[in-house]
Amino acid sequence: MASDRPDILVAIDLGTTYTGVAWARPPRNQALQSPIQTIHNWPGSSTKNEQKVHTCLVYNDDGSLSSWGYQCEDDDLVEKRKQEFFKIFLDEQTLADAHRQGIAQAPASVQDAQKLISDFLREVYAHVKSTVELHTGIGHVGWQALVVEFIFSVPTTWRNQEIINAFKKCIRDAGFGVEGQHHTATVELTESEAAAVGTIKNSAVAFQTGDVFLSVDAGGGTTDLALMQVVEARDPFPSLAQLNQVDGIGIGSTLIDQAFVSMVNSRLSQFPDLAQTLPPDCAERLVKSERYRTTKHKFGERVYQFNCYKLTLDGVPFNLSHSGAKIELGRIVISWEEMQSLFDPHIQSIMTKIHEQLDWMQKKGITRPMNYMILSGGLGSSKYVRDRIQHEMMTSSHPYAQQVKVLQAPDPQLVVVKGLLLDRLQKLDSGLTPVIVSRVARASYGVVCKTKYNPEIHFDEEIKTDPYDGEQYAMGQIDWVIRKGDPVSTNVPITTTYTKKVDPKDPNRTWDSVVMISDLDRDLLPHRASQEGAKQLCVVKSDLTGVGHNEMTMKRKSKRLLFHGKKFYVCSFEVRAIVAPAELRFELWFAGQKFSGNHEPIKITWDAAGSKVGG
Repeated sequence: MASDRPDILVAIDLGTTYTGVAWARPPRNQALQSPIQTIHNWPGSSTKNEQKVHTCLVYNDDGSLSSWGYQCEDDDLVEKRKQEFFKIFLDEQTLADAHRQGIAQAPASVQDAQKLISDFLREVYAHVKSTVELHTGIGHVGWQALVVEFIFSVPTTWRNQEIINAFKKCIRDAGFGVEGQHHTATVELTESEAAAVGTIKNSAVAFQTGDVFLSVDAGGGTTDLALMQVVEARDPFPSLAQLNQVDGIGIGSTLIDQAFVSMVNSRLSQFPDLAQTLPPDCAERLVKSERYRTTKHKFGERVYQFNCYKLTLDGVPFNLSHSGAKIELGRIVISWEEMQSLFDPHIQSIMTKIHEQLDWMQKKGITRPMNYMILSGGLGSSKYVRDRIQHEMMTSSHPYAQQVKVLQAPDPQLVVVKGLLLDRLQKLDSGLTPVIVSRVARASYGVVCKTKYNPEIHFDEEIKTDPYDGEQYAMGQIDWVIRKGDPVSTNVPITTTYTKKVDPKDPNRTWDSVVMISDLDRDLLPHRASQEGAKQLCVVKSDLTGVGHNEMTMKRKSKRLLFHGKKFYVCSFEVRAIVAPAELRFELWFAGQKFSGNHEPIKITWDAAGSKVGG
């Protein structure tokens, strides 16, 4: 029988534009000493040794996959279809917005987006498997026999369970967690949380207990924020607590690319005489060029401060010059101010989100100021972005802003995958204590129950008399076990105890529990399931098959009832909810132990409408 301790850990950060993967092989002792390996040998990346792989697919006309990742750059696109940015379209609202805007890249449905994600992740899985086997020499042992954990992150903008469930299906369909008996695949942290973990565990900053910092992970398609406080700064087991709900916005470097294409096309369209000389996709080729990528990434650095930038136009004669279109010898001239105009609107949107966090701190009377702001991700690694945000902080009149030091995370483009691994490695070394010990609930969760009838508060309710104790109960009530904004301990599950009365002749040992969700403010929550403001999230079926009468408590019917001498049994059990940052998990406990009973003890049926509620 395999040990619960993993042989291999693999962290995957599926990005809108680029995807990062890192892995570790934890030893039996001192797991945190495990060297973290980042996958660089992506197919088609030539000698560039890229830190991440391009999140891209090319399909043949018949629907079969032609290429993926960097191989797409060399693929002949004649009668082929290229797909990018498909991750963001797992969100139904984002997809609907894209359809309204006429974005050609948008898939027809969320199901189509799921297929694209699964197809891409399937290629990533095959490459990860072959790379780990090659670098560890474990091929002869058998990949399938190993204990392998795959750990995924998700954007904070994915707020509802429906998206998380869809993403988990994509992961399984791609092969993660299913090939071996001891393989698992989990969605552990949001991207902003993983970036915060990577920062506290791997930063040159000497964090002190009580320090407050804002993690801003600005990637290709989303910017995720997490306001954190250092609970313990001790090495090697630091701990963090969320102060506010994690937040996100659909801002990333892809919007800068789109703005650049629009700017170039707008300039060139003013000169019809160029139509015969320039390729029709001139701007699209330019935005994918190495020269443009370098200019964008280096913009704002002191050694890269020029009045203008000259970018070679692909497919254009080297002797072509056009003063009106600002083309010199086959190169288009982009001024410093034009480059600045691509960044500034998006920096301003990020600043709006940052000020919301500062305002929240002031409103809540947080006594500690924000000490640091840690930037990560592709956009977050920009020197220009860092300098602009630091200037905004220093010149702001906000009382919580002026002391903030704006820093870049070490290895900013890989901080998420490293954070995922470091969190799991800390759990292995510390006895399951994660880095983030407390987080803030993004929604309210309740359990449908019955409560003793009180005529002063129960009006127009369904009232039933219990056949065993003779008491009257109001049915369909909601016991809110987690309220939006509550601090939720990471390691302490939310426990609901159920007491079921069992007839001695009744062999049934399965009972349904209905879980409700609401994104209303905590003071506005409904008290019964039939009221507006809450939706059914899921039905939890607890299966205690195998539990005998000898494991229950025998009782007798109330003397007030006919046949009061008849006996019945009381079966008490617990359903424990683990509120993870990106999902909700359940466990069945009986007689003080996690129940298995040689069958699936918990079955979850998710409700379509309730799964859409932000959580």
